[in-house]
Parts: sequence; C-alpha cells; structure tokens
Amino acid sequence: MMKFGVLGALTINDVEVAGILTAPKPRSVLAMLMLEPGRAVSTASLIQELWDERPPRSAATTLQTYVLQLRRMFRDISSRADSHSNPDTLVTRVPGYLLKAEEVEHDLSAYETLVRQGQKCLETGDNEQADQLLSRALQLWRGAPLSDIRPGPLLYPQICGLEESRLAATEMHIEANLRLGRHREMQSELTVLVGTYPLHESIRVKHMLALFRSGRLSAALDSFHEYRGRLVSELGLEPSPRIRGLQQAMLCFDPMADSLAILDRADTDVLTNLS
Repeated sequence: MMKFGVLGALTINDVEVAGILTAPKPRSVLAMLMLEPGRAVSTASLIQELWDERPPRSAATTLQTYVLQLRRMFRDISSRADSHSNPDTLVTRVPGYLLKAEEVEHDLSAYETLVRQGQKCLETGDNEQADQLLSRALQLWRGAPLSDIRPGPLLYPQICGLEESRLAATEMHIEANLRLGRHREMQSELTVLVGTYPLHESIRVKHMLALFRSGRLSAALDSFHEYRGRLVSELGLEPSPRIRGLQQAMLCFDPMADSLAILDRADTDVLTNLS
C-alpha cells in the first residue's frame, strides 16, 4: 500500500519527494494531485498553478513532460516496494489527471477523519475521547503543509486552508483539556500560540482561562492587557464584549453571581469551574 503525505513536506512511503524530484514544477503538479486523491485535476488548473496567467505556448507539452516524470517516479517506487503496489497510480482522466485513491494511505484523509470524530465527541461532552482523537490528528503533522512547494495561485489558498484547519483542531484539543481540568498542562502550549497569533481572540480567551484556573490571576489579566494593547495599536479596535466580560468575571467572580451572563452562551461551558 502506497502512503501519501502532505502534512509537511511532500512524502511518498515516508520518503521526501524533494529528494526524488529536484525540479519545483513537477512537485507542484504532484502536490495538486495529492490534495485531490481519486479526483481528476484539470489540465487548465495545473497550467494555471504552474504559470498563473502567463503560460508559455508550450505549457501543455511541458505539463505532459512533468506527468511523464511523475509516472516514471511511481513506477520506480512500485518496483522497489516490498508489497505489490500498482505502478499505474497516475492516470489520465478527463479533464486532466488523477491519482488513484485505492490502496493508498493519505495523511490528510486520516487527519480529517480524526478531526471530525474528535469534534463530534467534543460536542457531545466526551472530552477524554475528544482529546485522544484530536491529539492523534495533530500528531500526523510533520511541519508546515507542503513545505517544499512554491505555491501558485491555486495551491496557496489550499495551504492557508490546511493551516486554518490545524489551528482549529488545536483549539478543540485545548478546549477538551480545559474541560478536563488540565489548566496547568495547557499553559505552555497556549503561551506559544498567543505569541504566534497575538490577535486571535479565542486563543487569548483560553490562555487567560488556563492562567486564571491555575491561580495566576495577575498573569491572566496581563494577558488581557497585552491583547488589548496590540488590538488598539495595530487595528485601532477595542476588545469585544466577550473577552472584556471574561476579564470582569475574573476580577469579581462570584460562583452565585450572574456576571457570566454577558458572555456568549458558547463561553458559559468554558467558564464552568472558573474558580
């Protein structure tokens, strides 16, 4: 069974493709195909990715040459594989080319399945199972998606989408752990995230909660003020009622008070056991 990897540098059977295909454009073609296993990617899309709006007259012929290189690569991989892999992995399908999905392990497909399952568990309150599933999903990442590819106009938004998905899965993973009372364990991970995404409100909320629930009120308030300072200086905006409400709840929290009512309903669960 052949293994495809896109959650990091492109890999086939755990071997980085950059060591096999040194030219960047054939790798871009492969990346386009590997992101859509079992679906035909049109010749027009591949040409647009490689040359944007200024393809050379020889674009179609050159693309065929790249596809020939990829087919040769797959045949070489199949001949070296211990198992009987199908050498005809890359086939022509109208309106372009297709990577067969049969008998292929794809890290992106596995990741997306685990995230869907983890999200469902989180929604139903099975936080322990959600943490396990989301942790397994995040462990599939080996670095930035398609890190050895020079993205063109079509690959770039797909890479951004993968990064956003990774961040969303990380947030759900942290949420599950906060619900399980693992506030101290989440502090270092959240500190890194707020450094990377200093204006991301949801991450900042979780950072403040983890600090507060660990008995670090001063640090939680410092996190809020750092966030507000950046928001005002960089965007000219004030914090939303949601995060300001969290700050006030931390300053004068009373388990019997109604101070949490000013927050969104989605945040009420987050604030359970605040003290």
